[in-house]
Amino acid sequence: MRNTFGRTTLDTSIEALEEKGVIRTLAEPNLVSMSGETASFLAGGEFPIPVQADQGRITIEFRQFGVGLAFTPTVLDDGIINLKVAPEVSQLDNTNSVRVGDIQVPALRVRRANTTIELRNSQSFAIAGLLQNESSNRKAQTPWIGDIPVLGSLFRSTRYQKAETELVIIVTPRLVQPASDISELASPLDRLSLPSDAESFLGGALEGPVAQQGGLSGSYGYARE
Repeated sequence: MRNTFGRTTLDTSIEALEEKGVIRTLAEPNLVSMSGETASFLAGGEFPIPVQADQGRITIEFRQFGVGLAFTPTVLDDGIINLKVAPEVSQLDNTNSVRVGDIQVPALRVRRANTTIELRNSQSFAIAGLLQNESSNRKAQTPWIGDIPVLGSLFRSTRYQKAETELVIIVTPRLVQPASDISELASPLDRLSLPSDAESFLGGALEGPVAQQGGLSGSYGYARE
């Protein structure tokens, strides 16, 4: 991501907000597709749904949930990229589940968007405004005593919790050209290193310092800098 806000880059701003706990990255997929072809990504799972079949039989179908993304790029003249993007984030909702026979089928809470834009190589765009509000209350009481009229209210408590989240989707398309030599290519793992014993046991680090070479930038997608 090369778009800048003042003197800081977009990815640097995101990393700073993550360190402060203001935002959390749900997924960061890197997908490759040919012009006019659709590519998709899903980080989540599937849950079974009973479906009525012929002769009274019950079959099982699986429905996906999680963080998903589908996009269709079309390369136009002058390097302009026409991009159809359809992101979706869903999660299981047991409070609105439906019982079918002896099977409890959970519902889904879904946030979805679908748009078409035109960008140049390495330009970024963001989709915001996908809000989600959650509220809940939990009651706790001392056994037996909490059921006593009037006096029992002293031994009961109710906790209210309300949360509001906003989903922001950032997409950066890049034109990828074939490399003349395979040694010019790099994978995302090239910049990772193992932590030292001190970093692992004392600091709880899972990764070592980021290497200066390699990475995901450059005019060839995964080409080394």
